[in-house]
Amino acid sequence: MVMSVQETQVRPAAEGTGLTAAAAATAYAGALPLLVGAILAWARPADLATFILPIMTTMGIALLAFFGGVRWGVAVMGNKGPTFRQLAGSVVPMVLAIALFQIDGIVTVLTALSVLIPLLLLDDLRATRRGSGAPEWYLGVRVPLTIMMEVSFVAALILALTHESLSAL
Repeated sequence: MVMSVQETQVRPAAEGTGLTAAAAATAYAGALPLLVGAILAWARPADLATFILPIMTTMGIALLAFFGGVRWGVAVMGNKGPTFRQLAGSVVPMVLAIALFQIDGIVTVLTALSVLIPLLLLDDLRATRRGSGAPEWYLGVRVPLTIMMEVSFVAALILALTHESLSAL
């Protein structure tokens, strides 16, 4: 069966009605490794956690930078052009991500991610209410995605704090 280009394109979300299937699928697929990682780390902390927790922090740092990139994209797509505040707000997550890559200590990085990711979401929600943020459909996926990320990071943080061998990572 041959599909035309039009049939293979993802339809955009109608204004205010929700997500495209592509946006939802890729967002939740992005959180899945964090959730699975947290579960596996808790299931076998003695051997798997020492491998999984650093991967989780690397992914979390990358997602922090990615959310900054989304902000940049939203800022430059506005009809009036981006403001300095919008551009600065889109660069801050990348700067923080670079700093987190330099920090030794899994507990410190997991704590930072557990604080920064929801703070970024709150600021994104405020920007959308002001009319200068991402569209509503994006926040429809970003909120549950952030919750899934938070559950994963907090579970990993608790594990690291309660197992001496992990807190030394």
